[in-house]
Amino acid sequence: MKDVDLGFAGRRNSRDPLHRAIADLSPGDPLTLRMNGERWALFNRANTQVGGLAKSFAIPPGMRCHSATVLAVVAWSRDRSDPEYQDSVQCDSWEVVVPEVRFVANGA
Repeated sequence: MKDVDLGFAGRRNSRDPLHRAIADLSPGDPLTLRMNGERWALFNRANTQVGGLAKSFAIPPGMRCHSATVLAVVAWSRDRSDPEYQDSVQCDSWEVVVPEVRFVANGA
């Protein structure tokens, strides 16, 4: 979980379509992992960003993403968030996409 942006959906208000897109995901659904600005982002089949990885996340040296799927969708809330991030939260509770990312060596 340290590699997941736990507050991604929480920074959107509760009426944002993002929350429905996350709710529609199930374990095993495919995800696409790609850079979005300065951070790695997770996209669903419809190319909607449904999550992100922590700022500190980096692909292991000499590796590349082979595949990504939904491992789980977990509940998160303002109360569970670090106090330093609570000012950016726009809803009291939300869901977080936890991915399973498989890496392979570059050139494989």
